[in-house]
This record gives sequence, structure tokens and C-alpha cells, in this order.
Amino acid sequence: MSRTAKAKGIIALAVGAAAVIAAGVPALADPAVTETHRAVPPTVTIDFTGTNSASGAANAIGAGFGGTATAKDATGAQVATVYDQCTKDAVSADSVTAFCTADLVFTGGDQVTFTAVVPIDNPLTAKYPKKFDGVITGGTGAYKGLTGAVHITNTATAVYELGWDA
Repeated sequence: MSRTAKAKGIIALAVGAAAVIAAGVPALADPAVTETHRAVPPTVTIDFTGTNSASGAANAIGAGFGGTATAKDATGAQVATVYDQCTKDAVSADSVTAFCTADLVFTGGDQVTFTAVVPIDNPLTAKYPKKFDGVITGGTGAYKGLTGAVHITNTATAVYELGWDA
């Protein structure tokens, strides 16, 4: 076999392999065949005031706390219940840094989960608003396969506005 025939065979093999890989990777496959858009959750405000046990948790690294809150849309209607669980990772006289996971369960049953490193200041000296981001870890129903960032604005003690970059 000549070198030209070998080269053509290698090129044909490479093109065939690329086609198989492209078919298996959603970003490279035919967009009409893949699901490229997911529903984006609504912007919500959550208020853990009186429901989160942060103040009662031991003031030590590794101490945990959690709670539940309602999530309301811009009209004030409840659209979800939020469940969170946090672990203190840094403790100082004026603040705590916690690693938190949260699950928003929407009234229709769909869910969105995310994690965030949350700065929590002493309520007597805190300055608002504080902005930070979290990572969307998944979803169910209309939010199945959701990824991206959640943009969190801490507007008052234990009150957070969530926006989505999904």
C-alpha cells in the first residue's frame, strides 16, 4: 500500500471518529436533536429570619446549622420553600464563613439545588447589601440538568435575593 493510501485511510478514520465524538457531545451535535435550553428559575427573595439556627449553633469551626424559609417572587407570592444546611468554616469575633447547601422546592414540585460559601456578619455591625455567588448543582423537572451560577445578595440579616445565570 502506498503512503498516499495510508494517509487517506488515516484521514477517513479521523473524520469518522470526529463524527462519532460530535454525536456524543451535545454542544457539537445537531442542536435540533439536543436539549439546549432549560427553564431558568425566577428571581426570589428568601428570609431565614427566625427559622435558621445560626445563632444557636456552637461558635466553632465545623459546627452546623440549618433552617427553612419561604421563597417569594417579586409580587410577594410564595413560589418555593428553601431548605439549607451549613457548616462553619471560619469563625472570628465579627463574622462567620459557612459552606452551605440549599434546595429550593418549588410549589409545583420542581427543585433547584446550589452550594455557596456564605459570609455571615455580626448583625450588630453588618453592612448591607453584600453580594456573592454560588454554584448551581442541579435540578429536577423543568430545571433538570440546570447548571451555572446563582447570584446572591444579602439585603438584611438572614434575607437573601437570588438571581440566576443558568
